[in-house]
Amino acid sequence: MNWSIFGVAVKEWRLKMLINCALIMTAFITFGQADAGVLPETPQPQGGDIVGSWVAEKVGLNAYVPAGLVQAVSPLTVEGEINGTITIGSDGSIQADYTTLTNVSAVLLVPLTVAVHDTSQYTGNYTVASDTHALTITRENEDPLNYTYTATADSLHIIRPLLLDELLQSLSEAVRPLAMGALSQHVPPDDPIKIVITFAKKKDTGTPVPPVPPTMLTGDFDGNGTVEFPDFLLFVAQFGKSSSDDGFNARMDLDGNGAVEFPDFLLFVAAFGSKSG
Repeated sequence: MNWSIFGVAVKEWRLKMLINCALIMTAFITFGQADAGVLPETPQPQGGDIVGSWVAEKVGLNAYVPAGLVQAVSPLTVEGEINGTITIGSDGSIQADYTTLTNVSAVLLVPLTVAVHDTSQYTGNYTVASDTHALTITRENEDPLNYTYTATADSLHIIRPLLLDELLQSLSEAVRPLAMGALSQHVPPDDPIKIVITFAKKKDTGTPVPPVPPTMLTGDFDGNGTVEFPDFLLFVAQFGKSSSDDGFNARMDLDGNGAVEFPDFLLFVAAFGSKSG
């Protein structure tokens, strides 16, 4: 047997494996992207109110990739989409049901294309940290998910870091060190790959609000016949919401303009202490 030829064949096999590993990693970096873009700087979480139902319908995602890795796999193009929902409750519960489909094309010595399909379906609980805007999701018999986030009145952006050991975990032990060695030089430990998953606020379906009994006092939200501190707490929970927000309670909209605002507060203050009869 010609051992020199065998050695060349082994080197060529390792090179092909490294190329495939790199493209698999690139696919995971940008999974779920339709009209995706590469962010020039790492995304900064801003926090916000994440409670509500959020939906994505063929929404494009953005990815932050360290400059060295972008250069290593350049040119990079991504096509794909994300579809589904994530619902976050005020009681600490969370439910996700969305899928992503991505086609990634890149050049690493040779042009290659990879298609990645991912399904995220889970029910669990979450906690948030107000100082770091960290979102930690716990699921039964599963490792926690550690994200950061930015939430606005109409959108939720979940920022997910993707580490090389996570991306390469499914590779065999024989191949994983080669892939890690070839790629880790392009992804500094303090500058990880991140993707931004964006959902839009699901619009209120117009659930009818129970009618207010004719004898109920203005501001008597709990119906006990007196406008007092428990009613104030109910009012505060609705303050700032409008008819387009999930969970909006029109009973707290005392002036009927479609939003619970300061004029409603003044009306509530005027009625505070009133009693029926």
